[in-house]
Amino acid sequence: MSGKGGSVWIWVSAGLLCLVIVAAYVSVYYYMETQKYRQLYEETRKELSKFSGYILVNIMIDYGNGSAVWHNNTAVVRGASLFEATKTIAEVAYEKYPFGVFITAINNVAGNQTHAWLWYIWNSTKKGWDFGPTGAESFILRDGDIASWVYTKWA
Repeated sequence: MSGKGGSVWIWVSAGLLCLVIVAAYVSVYYYMETQKYRQLYEETRKELSKFSGYILVNIMIDYGNGSAVWHNNTAVVRGASLFEATKTIAEVAYEKYPFGVFITAINNVAGNQTHAWLWYIWNSTKKGWDFGPTGAESFILRDGDIASWVYTKWA
């Protein structure tokens, strides 16, 4: 009995030992993964807290020649105007007048006697673009706004 019965117990003990080793390895692995993702979560939370005073907007620049560039999820300070947001994504030339700011060029594409930069705001209710109701420096953006600058032939 000690010969046959003893070898069975040795194999059972060896199997249980292997099971304990595998279980310990899996436990350590998942503990380390949990720690890694907890650290990533904390780092991401800290990064996102920097944006608490910001909103995200989408701005398109249409150069009037068939090419347009989208600047999606552009972070701007809450309370920023479209003019200020545009200056963060593009090189903007402008002139100041008593009535407000007039955009003369975006990314070195300048207006002339026949073309000018006009801006539009997306109307989600009508599912279409509305002409900008004010000057770009007076239009305060809200979170999620979609605006476009279009190089437009007007004369």
